[in-house]
Amino acid sequence: MTRTIGALALVAALALGASACARGSSSGGEAQLMDLYAAGPAVADVRSLLGDSSWWPGPPSFGVRPLDSVAMPFQERFHVIHRFVHLGTAETFDVEFTLWDSTSAATTQMSNVKAAFGTSASGPKVGDQVLYYGSQTQGAAPFVTATFVRVGQVVTTISLGLKDAFPKVARLGKIATKVVSRLKDALSRKVRVSPLPWSDQALLPPAGPDLTLLGAVRLPIEAVVVMFGYAAPESLANSFHGGGVDTIVFGDYALDNDTHMEVRAGVFTFLTRQDASDWLDALRGSTALDVDGIATFYDGGSGQYFSLFKAGKQGAMLVCRSTSDVEAASRACESPLTRVAPAWELKLGG
Repeated sequence: MTRTIGALALVAALALGASACARGSSSGGEAQLMDLYAAGPAVADVRSLLGDSSWWPGPPSFGVRPLDSVAMPFQERFHVIHRFVHLGTAETFDVEFTLWDSTSAATTQMSNVKAAFGTSASGPKVGDQVLYYGSQTQGAAPFVTATFVRVGQVVTTISLGLKDAFPKVARLGKIATKVVSRLKDALSRKVRVSPLPWSDQALLPPAGPDLTLLGAVRLPIEAVVVMFGYAAPESLANSFHGGGVDTIVFGDYALDNDTHMEVRAGVFTFLTRQDASDWLDALRGSTALDVDGIATFYDGGSGQYFSLFKAGKQGAMLVCRSTSDVEAASRACESPLTRVAPAWELKLGG
């Protein structure tokens, strides 16, 4: 069972449809981690497919060992999760690409999904195999669907949580077709992402005994707004843009003393030092700064630990969270954040 469909694991699956076909395709066996990152749907495509311009990108997750290695199947090489949220609602759209070590292992995973969720009705054919499932939960976006598509050694899980009704299976097929088309372009290297420049990599936390870097990219600033879970996301995004911040250098890490925890790091540069100070004061709320000017706190609403600081014109944040969306972060986050944040501040010249 994949990480992005936890809600489906909690309740009985409702049959929406399933179908399989045996068309040839690239196996994906030579794929690298950043190929699966490049395969992620563009924001414009998500907005077009889901019919609203208020869908925003969230931070990705790079599923590379040692992250959650105890729970990662031996035959899984790695995975990448792309996230999107619908502003003004609790609706979500996630796409997870998982590379298995063989086509046989990927096919077995599809069989395991079918055994877990049962038979479903027929739907549009996509990739080498496709399965459609849905489940009604008690949450704010209770109509959850999961579409599983296999293309060679890659299994894609497309999770959509809507607030009012299940989408038609034909619509799920249309979404899956678009996602898989880009995946195939990425596997054939028609779509690529440029490596993060060394000057950007140098802005990330210093290498040390607390964190293991999994992947690093530059993201639109909207992703950090989603990452923080701010109550007024558009206002925060506008303040970032007004301060000259349009993108964030993002690093995804495993917490070494509890690899079930994921640590996200982000750093961005404002136009002025005052803009950086204003950002820090707005986000730390009532949390006092320590002697190093760092605000570290636990947010009960999101179940995450945060550590925020500024260094000159730069703002930086660490977020420690569980790899499971239905669990709160463990207290194993606390000591590493108190060590990493000051070391990072010193590196940035704070």
